[in-house]
Amino acid sequence: MMLKPVIQTCCLLSCAFLVQAQAASPTDPVATVNDQTITQQEYDNYLKSRNEQTSGKSAPDEQTVLEELVNRELIRQQALRQGFDKVPAFTQKMAELRGELLMSLALQDYLDKHPIDDATLKKEYDQRAANAPKEYKVRHILVATEEEANAILADLKNGKTFADLAKAKSTDPESAKNGGDLGWVSHQKVITNFAAAMEKLKKGELAPAPIKTEFGWHVIVVDDIRDMQFPPFDTIKERIRAALQNQQMQDYFKELRTDAKVSFVKEKALEAPKTSP
Repeated sequence: MMLKPVIQTCCLLSCAFLVQAQAASPTDPVATVNDQTITQQEYDNYLKSRNEQTSGKSAPDEQTVLEELVNRELIRQQALRQGFDKVPAFTQKMAELRGELLMSLALQDYLDKHPIDDATLKKEYDQRAANAPKEYKVRHILVATEEEANAILADLKNGKTFADLAKAKSTDPESAKNGGDLGWVSHQKVITNFAAAMEKLKKGELAPAPIKTEFGWHVIVVDDIRDMQFPPFDTIKERIRAALQNQQMQDYFKELRTDAKVSFVKEKALEAPKTSP
């Protein structure tokens, strides 16, 4: 008796789904090495870890992953035959790994139980955006000595143009060819002394004295000032989450210390940060 086309199609789809469901079982074997089974779960875990470590590269084909798993298992079995699992270095390393894993699980559990919602992230974002530093469109002329810098200030007061002097005398070749222009910068992008002098100036103002840095002596002028263009919320949301989670962990360490008895044996240990895990 012939099945109707629709029934045939449904049967075929059902069989396909059944095969896929069976193949996806974590305990299903994908290979055996000297009677040692490699399961689907081990395959999936290894593939995930491999992809995380080689982010951006093309995904390997299934056979390549299987070959790598087989090679790893062969090495593991050989190490056991040679008794490497009983040497002190192995025991010590396993103890360290166990400790690291326990700490990781405990911290992750704490973070999972204290999630940071989008409203909190947005509030933190708004605070950061409101306190974003100014940006300055600044030009400079860099020379080796204070005397040279003062001579340039004198030339500017006598009517010579900043751009012409920068092209003729600045030892910073990149900005010199653009009349000393450094573009838009904030205090985070320039050296401390330079930033301090720059932030005291108003739009269109020339610094009244040269500024000394590790690169030499600078004559600077601020052409314009604006609020920093803060990145959109969605592009830095996860960075903000990571920063807040880091603060959560520091608070957690302090919380744990309130009920803990801690004493330092070595004198140097007294200098250790009290928020360390």
